[in-house]
Amino acid sequence: MQFREMLREEHEEGLKEGRLEGLKEGRLDSIRELMKNLQWSAEQAMDALGLSAEEQQKYRDMI
Repeated sequence: MQFREMLREEHEEGLKEGRLEGLKEGRLDSIRELMKNLQWSAEQAMDALGLSAEEQQKYRDMI
C-alpha cells in the first residue's frame, strides 16, 4: 500500500469517527433537552427519539 493511500484511509476513518461522535453528542443533547423542557424522564425522552433498548442503556450511562 502506498503512503498516499494509507493517509487517505486514515483520513476517511477519522471522518467516520468524527461523524459518529457528533451523532452521539447530538442525541445526548436531544435527550437532555427533552428531559429539561418537557420534564420527561430519560426513558421517555429516549423512547420519543426511537432509541433501541441497547442504545438506551448506552446513553443512560452517559447522562
